[in-house]
Amino acid sequence: MISRETAQDSESTSTLQVLQEEELVRKHRVENVRTILVVLSGRAIVYDDASLRQKIQLTYPDAKIYFMTTEAYALGEKLPGSAKIDLVIDFTGPGHRHKWLWARKLRARARVCVGRPAGLFREHIYDRLSTELQRKDLPRDVLDRERLIQREVLALAGVPLSHKGNSGADQGKTIASRLPPLGGAR
Repeated sequence: MISRETAQDSESTSTLQVLQEEELVRKHRVENVRTILVVLSGRAIVYDDASLRQKIQLTYPDAKIYFMTTEAYALGEKLPGSAKIDLVIDFTGPGHRHKWLWARKLRARARVCVGRPAGLFREHIYDRLSTELQRKDLPRDVLDRERLIQREVLALAGVPLSHKGNSGADQGKTIASRLPPLGGAR
């Protein structure tokens, strides 16, 4: 078995990384999910609610999906007050707080909670947390950082994202210099 450390070229390394990410997603899939609550980030929304709904619906086709803000306002259809939640996907990041004790209330209603290490005692409340506070290789740009972290949170929830190919170096100027001259040059 080839590992990422023994791969010699960047294409093999990226392919092995994609395979490892897909295995992680398969390992974290939650069974028998009927109700999903997605709490959107107050800092940056990388995926809009329609694309998130599509990605989650492809993974959990029988589930009803609800969206809320970090202030507990419903986006779209409102979650019934007495409904049990099978899966909570919380994109709230560090520095952005929920309503007072809202994470605990979600935990009491939910079977599985996935999120980010934000707020008090989140590591004790949620089942699966992203590792963003331990990682030193995150980009400085807010949107790039949020994109990586939200992908990780979705992977922890068992929701796969399609892999985008790696773009190579721009060869616009080198291609033109390698073309043969036009036939009508005098």
